[in-house]
Amino acid sequence: MIKEFVKNILFYLKKNNHNFSPVFIIGCGRSGTTILGKTLSEHPDIKYLNEPRRLWHKVYPEFNIWEENISNPVLFADEKNTDSIRTNQLRKLFFREQVLSNSKVVLEKLPINNFRLKFLKKSFPKAKFIYLTRNGLEVSKSIERRIQKQNWFTGKKYELLKEYEQKTSSEYNPKTDLEKGMWEWKLSIMESDNFFKNLKKSQYIHLSYQDFIENPEKITQDIFNFLNLSSSKGLVKNISGTIQRKNPKQETIETENLKEIGGELLNESISNTYSPF
Repeated sequence: MIKEFVKNILFYLKKNNHNFSPVFIIGCGRSGTTILGKTLSEHPDIKYLNEPRRLWHKVYPEFNIWEENISNPVLFADEKNTDSIRTNQLRKLFFREQVLSNSKVVLEKLPINNFRLKFLKKSFPKAKFIYLTRNGLEVSKSIERRIQKQNWFTGKKYELLKEYEQKTSSEYNPKTDLEKGMWEWKLSIMESDNFFKNLKKSQYIHLSYQDFIENPEKITQDIFNFLNLSSSKGLVKNISGTIQRKNPKQETIETENLKEIGGELLNESISNTYSPF
């Protein structure tokens, strides 16, 4: 209690010396958002919030889809889910994180935000986005492993994804865990693709996981330039020097159902030609 009081006092004393600069990493879970966020967090002017669910749930408890006994949990959110009072509370929490760390940017990563992009835009109208995409086969195989460990579709997530699918007039009927991984990837990339096609290019940068892994220094520098953050060659080289591919590239679509679920977006992701432009 006292600690929070002190933090609030410090925030009010220091906030006028900062410009609120929220940035969101957007990408389906298992797309490489963790390594990207960790890399960018090494910049001294970035405050990194890695999946800050607790922060979100303070203001929007219904966004907690991972636990049981949550009243009316919400997966998808758009402009209609915002209200001025809670939006101001949310912005204050993010800005406080930036101010108390004396940072120029507050960078957040929470993969479920793929389904809340219009909500984010309404709540943070001047936010910037880093949009990361990855080969759908690699994502689905990674999700498959998590499903088999029983730590992926916790709470109401699976049921809410099914409800979302029905609202989009899509029905892929995944049967295996691998197909469920492909299914989530497809729903995620369809939602983000529609959003970024209609967003001003000055507000986002798109990169593929493959490009990031193969050219980490260049991509990292491109992102810092996009965020208007100064960085030396030594800093960029140091923080990106250990980035490398851990698993072999996937290019073979094993079943017709996988091919049907993934569609043309899957082919574009495999060939590394996908772009929201």
